[in-house]
Amino acid sequence: MNRYVFALRMARQDALRAKGRTALVLCMIGLPIGVVVALAVLRSTSEAGIEGPSGAPSGAESAVLAMIIAMVVLEVVLLAGPAFMVDVRRRRRDLALVAASGGAGRHLRAVVLASGLLLGGIAAVAGAGLGIAAAAVVARAADGPDGFGPFTVPWTVVAVTMLFGAGSGLLAALVPARQAGRMDVVAALAGRREPPGRARRGLPIAGGVLVLAGLAASLEGVRALREFGAALGAAAIIIGLVLACPWIVGTTGRLAPRLPLPLRLAVRDGARNRARTAPAVAAIMAAVAGVTALAIGGVSDFRQRQVEYQAQLPHGSALIRLPQGRDEEAAAAVVRRDLPGVPVIPLRTLPGPDGVCLSEDTSKCPALTFSAEHDGAALNEILPIVVGGAREARMLLGRNDAGVASALDAGKIVLFRVRPLDHGTVTAKVTYWDDDRQHTIATIKNLPAVAAHGDPHVPAIVPPQAAEKLAEKAGVPIRTEAYGVDRADHRVTKAEEARLTRSMETFGHDSGAVHVERGFTESFGRITLMLGAAAAVLALGATLIATGLAAADARPDLATLRAVGARPRTGRLLTMGRGAFIAALGCWLGIAGGLVPGLAVTRPLTDGVEENGAAPHGTVVDVPWLLLLTLAIGVPLVAACAAGAVTGGRLPARRTPG
Repeated sequence: MNRYVFALRMARQDALRAKGRTALVLCMIGLPIGVVVALAVLRSTSEAGIEGPSGAPSGAESAVLAMIIAMVVLEVVLLAGPAFMVDVRRRRRDLALVAASGGAGRHLRAVVLASGLLLGGIAAVAGAGLGIAAAAVVARAADGPDGFGPFTVPWTVVAVTMLFGAGSGLLAALVPARQAGRMDVVAALAGRREPPGRARRGLPIAGGVLVLAGLAASLEGVRALREFGAALGAAAIIIGLVLACPWIVGTTGRLAPRLPLPLRLAVRDGARNRARTAPAVAAIMAAVAGVTALAIGGVSDFRQRQVEYQAQLPHGSALIRLPQGRDEEAAAAVVRRDLPGVPVIPLRTLPGPDGVCLSEDTSKCPALTFSAEHDGAALNEILPIVVGGAREARMLLGRNDAGVASALDAGKIVLFRVRPLDHGTVTAKVTYWDDDRQHTIATIKNLPAVAAHGDPHVPAIVPPQAAEKLAEKAGVPIRTEAYGVDRADHRVTKAEEARLTRSMETFGHDSGAVHVERGFTESFGRITLMLGAAAAVLALGATLIATGLAAADARPDLATLRAVGARPRTGRLLTMGRGAFIAALGCWLGIAGGLVPGLAVTRPLTDGVEENGAAPHGTVVDVPWLLLLTLAIGVPLVAACAAGAVTGGRLPARRTPG
């Protein structure tokens, strides 16, 4: 029989016999593949709904995508590798029998590699199918005017992703296959454990060099490459720590004499068996490092939005925009219907330079501007020039301003965010754009005006009499653009806001047609919770895999403990100690590895002002200490309890030979 056919047959029989381990490996490989395939299908489907050429991805996007795929493969290998080591430990006697029957080392390696290829291939196919199905569900749920385009599957990307999935299973089985090929057949048949191999001195050195290079790339690369520099630095740090993990695990064994007995045995066992402990620690470290960097960058970016937030209206007031050029009367009736008994203020406007032209002939879209020198940053306007009096001014300013009210009653134009006017007059100019040139329709001089304090986010308020004269002389229309609700008259509730939003969407208006000023209401808590949950799940999975392997290897140690009088709970405490050691070391290394890239990425993310009119600020840095504290302390405690509950710690009745 061909050795490859023999190896595949043994791999199939073992996969059917060990259903729990098989399901675990399939999930570890298949779920990441499914996520990548689902994202690729959704992206392709979304691009299919965009008219015109979508364009090829940029070099930076391609590089970031390649880094993401590489990190996914690395995570899969680190998580699945210990599972295959568990398999080799469990099958030592079967593999030894194959060797005793005449099988060479290449036959033993082929058996283990066949398991990796078989499980990786099945997981890749199942993950791809799951990803396509999930993307189809999401695309169907989002079907609508703002949803995705026709369902499109990028089969080339799916095929490449499946190859990566099958290849990751094969890569995860490489190290266990080498160990199986060098197995001491006599020791395996006698039930004796083999001594651990010597650590390679070159790997820690290479890992340290990569960590230093990653720190330099994170700190200096952001100057030229911005966010991409921090991503490169984070990848180098993570790979460097992965290479150095066996040495770090072995070094921590020197701390064992200072620890209590169960934890002392757990740390010594982990340091002595670095081949199965280091991959689990590295997998936890990689996940926590990525979560740490993403959380610091995300929270800092969120804090920047909070710092730069500018209220568009006085707190508690509301603005309902009407559809432009159609169904204005019907929309106005809907506003009054949804707010029965609430005094709504029609906000009439004169066209400004930033208005939307609904005609192909731009000469029919004139814009009115006043020749006043602006004071400070550019105005973030919510409406163009407002036509009204003291009531409209109170609604926009959020207070009664005697100076503004008296000026409007006197027929004067009130300008905001401008320098004091010479001689108390201003010039109005009516223009339109055509052929990339500005054309002047009319110029009206010596209009009485005043400069007022405050920022109602409109350039000016024009009294009705003056607005009608301007409209007559300059040929600009006066139209009702929105309805306002003064906070002094009524506070729009969230239920009323939702009802108004649904009603205005029937006119084809966007969801921003209704704005109720409630201040900065965004929250980053849900995203932080998702990041922490992802890191915790990966940490728990890697810990349980490692503790399961340790439980299979440590039966002689547990039997020795029982022989010297140890109680059964000592075995459980030993298992919990292994879980706490692996999870704590991985989480602490991950936090240390992701801290510098996370702090570095805050500079390109937050050093500039993104909102018009916001005050200048430096780099905004906000570290989610609660999340990091949970990862550093909470996750190891939960991992220890889960390991003790799942793996157990019952002491064997008698010591096995060797």
